[in-house]
Amino acid sequence: MNAARQFGQSMTEYLVVLGVTGAALLAATNDVTTLFDNVDRSYRTQSSEMSRVQLYNSQKVRFNENGAPGENFDDGDTPPPHNEALPNPALPFIELVYDTQGNLLGEMKDGYLVDEQGNPLAFCKRTESGECVFVDENGNIVFPGASTNPKWVDDDGNDLSMMALTSGGKVYGFAYLYRNKFYSASDRKLLDPQPSGMTAKPMRKVMDLDANGVPQLTGYELDGQLYSLTAATQLQPTFDKPLDPEKEELVSVVFTTAPNANWQGYKPCLVMPKDWNANLASNAQLTGAWENKFNNPSQRLSIAGIRGAGGFIDASASECRGASTVTHDPTTGSWTLTK
Repeated sequence: MNAARQFGQSMTEYLVVLGVTGAALLAATNDVTTLFDNVDRSYRTQSSEMSRVQLYNSQKVRFNENGAPGENFDDGDTPPPHNEALPNPALPFIELVYDTQGNLLGEMKDGYLVDEQGNPLAFCKRTESGECVFVDENGNIVFPGASTNPKWVDDDGNDLSMMALTSGGKVYGFAYLYRNKFYSASDRKLLDPQPSGMTAKPMRKVMDLDANGVPQLTGYELDGQLYSLTAATQLQPTFDKPLDPEKEELVSVVFTTAPNANWQGYKPCLVMPKDWNANLASNAQLTGAWENKFNNPSQRLSIAGIRGAGGFIDASASECRGASTVTHDPTTGSWTLTK
């Protein structure tokens, strides 16, 4: 295929990603043909990293071979030892792209921003921090303010659960479990040595929406205990002492339809400060800051010096397993607490 000719036809026909080194290449030449050839050569040197990105129209992920084919482990027990060589072990991932309104534009496929049908939309110039500035074939910025959000997946493109490694009912650390092996929650590399003598339990993600409505991961939850993203992604987990959970709890929120536009993007399973309702009776109608919180789940609340709680878990009220329940009355607009 004549790549330079394809690139010149139109943005939607063939585009190319610029990596960190690609940004310098773009600045170095205004000739489209030369630019494409330079970037193509640069990209080929990075293909081993980029080959882990999933395609929208493919059920499989291209990945580094990290274990025996067909193995899967999610029953909560410590996986059996596996001693075969693991060349360049790293987790596969996909990188989603959102516009400034929080709408999903597509994903990065071999560096391209492509839509759901796999059509290329733009290529990116990577900043020093690794973020993309999306540009067309003439170098003009498109989708200004768009942001990327990677997620780590298995061979079929399904999200990998963050696993809590527990012993005696206490959490000692976190890791991803892929093909019967544990990987660092910080850099997604194979842990060596592998943790042993513990039970692995999948955690639920705590999400929040940023100012643009883009979902952001803020922490994890297990058995009603919440852990910050910092705690879950220790740079060098040692798994030698139990971790303290955050002073937060879940609340199941019951309504027939979303009470107002503030709930767009949120789920009825909110994170609140622990013991936030200690001074409230069951069946009490919420007022003041607590009422405002349930009318606008983006608000941060704190009590007794505890940092502001926020975020939600992607679960229905019945699946939330909150420490308490708050129910909305569509007629009066009031909220009622049930302990």
